[in-house]
Order: sequence, then structure tokens, then C-alpha cells
Amino acid sequence: MKRQLILFLFLSFLTSHLSFSQDTIMNQPKKSTNIVKRDKPLIVVNDSILKYEVIEYLNPNDIESITVWKDEKAKSLYGEKGKFGVIIIITKNISKENLIKIYNEYKDEL
Repeated sequence: MKRQLILFLFLSFLTSHLSFSQDTIMNQPKKSTNIVKRDKPLIVVNDSILKYEVIEYLNPNDIESITVWKDEKAKSLYGEKGKFGVIIIITKNISKENLIKIYNEYKDEL
């Protein structure tokens, strides 16, 4: 139940920060290539800053906890890198080899 609540909160955070309103989509010309760019939050997995795309790779069953920091708290913890929020993910039950693979593939070179 706790994991489901955490996953729900995480997904709510993502949809509220990365979604477009119906009006924004409907009012844009059909052939327009103008896309509203939204900055992504900083992703931290087991104390390592990784690329945002790592979220698609992680199995929800391997996640022990998710903490979301926004605004001043995120900036106080991670400086300018955290200005768009920070998602801290702690994993469980992942083999050392799998963690190394994740870190090598998704390590963020900020």
C-alpha cells in the first residue's frame, strides 16, 4: 500500500509538471513546430545523479522509496541543478551488475 501511494504521488508530480493543458494543444496551429519546452527535475538514484530517461528503465518493483523535493528545498540540497525539482529514488533488490549497467548508461554529466 505504501509503495502504491509513493508511486501515485510520483506519477502525480510528473503529470502536473510535464503535461500540457487542453487549451495549449487546441490553440496551436496544426503545422506549428513550436513545442513548449518544460525543464525536467533532477533524478537522483541511490545518491547518484542520473539522466531523466532512467525513469523509463527502472522497474517499479525495484523501488524502495521515492522522495520529491521542489522549490527552495530542492535548490538548498542540490543548488542550481535542483531548480526544477529533485526526485530521489532509493532502490532495492537490484544486483550490483544491474546497478552498474544503469549508472554507466544513464550517468548525467552535468
